[in-house]
Amino acid sequence: MHSQQYSRQARGPEMFYGYCHDSRQMRLMDYTDYMQNMQTGYSNLYNNPAGSMQSMVEALSGTRRGSRGKDHGCGCGSRCGDHHEDCSCDCCIRCADVVEYARCGEVRRIPITFDNDTRRERDVTLELGSFTTESGQQLGWQASVSTPEFKLPPCGEMTVLVSVNVDCGRLGGGGSTNPDQSNNPDQPNRLAGLDRCTVAYATLRAEGCMIRPIVIAIAILPEHCASHKAGCGCGCCN
Repeated sequence: MHSQQYSRQARGPEMFYGYCHDSRQMRLMDYTDYMQNMQTGYSNLYNNPAGSMQSMVEALSGTRRGSRGKDHGCGCGSRCGDHHEDCSCDCCIRCADVVEYARCGEVRRIPITFDNDTRRERDVTLELGSFTTESGQQLGWQASVSTPEFKLPPCGEMTVLVSVNVDCGRLGGGGSTNPDQSNNPDQPNRLAGLDRCTVAYATLRAEGCMIRPIVIAIAILPEHCASHKAGCGCGCCN
């Protein structure tokens, strides 16, 4: 297991977005993986043009519905009536590089590792944008990076922590982190739970390292989603 992780890190960061023939989905890849899938694509296109194009069209259609490579509950509305699914727990996450699940009032610390696959030192400056909903609503979250500036050594790596205070006050939900408001009757929305999963997005720019910003998505789940069940059976219902 450790050797596989080391091999993956040594191959470089996943910066290339393309079609993966093993999973039959669009996803981020490192350079070696990307080139291997490109060669497989050319071979499949030559041997079976119709089948190869159909697989790629299906993958691209799935990308438009959901996030990169995965459909995070975006089609729940069409399935809920048939299978009685709790659609409020399905999170529709679009085009995100980093996905973190959280609850109202939590402080999430998200580690992000930057790899330098070159033989020269890099000066990296990080800039974290503000968190907004998909519609562009500003959430006013307190968010920061542990190391906004650092030197990335040749063929080395650096891990930074993105700290985010998940406050649902502007989402009409609970999770206020201010104890003075816990008994305030004028703040009902901050104490009530969310009625459905809500996703917030922010971009992390890495000047001197990345060619494009990293999109961070935090999916905020209602309190009842994925809760631990505790039975209180006493045998009287038998």
